[in-house]
Amino acid sequence: MNLQEFVKTALADIIAGVADARPEAHKHGANVGSNRVYGHVKDAKVITDEKDRPVTTVEFDIALAEASAKDTKGGIGVFLGTVGLGSQGSSHGESSSHSRIKFSVPVVFPSDEA
Repeated sequence: MNLQEFVKTALADIIAGVADARPEAHKHGANVGSNRVYGHVKDAKVITDEKDRPVTTVEFDIALAEASAKDTKGGIGVFLGTVGLGSQGSSHGESSSHSRIKFSVPVVFPSDEA
């Protein structure tokens, strides 16, 4: 999976999850994705957008791996879970490099308010 597709899918799934959780939370008297923030907003360091909706920061800490071998093409991708590179009983060479990237994306989550 490439990084662009991973970030797009992760953000879309998080936003959809918040939207889906909202009615479930209401059943229990809770609220998810509310635009209602009371109290000392500046003291709590809550950032709002131009419509005074709270902005949440979604943080990413992603491990990137690049692998190449003589008989396969190389590339960079996002790997989920454990990655094992190696060969058994094969005569081709492989190399890999790993790096991490950290970034955050501001998101205004859906709410039950219009």
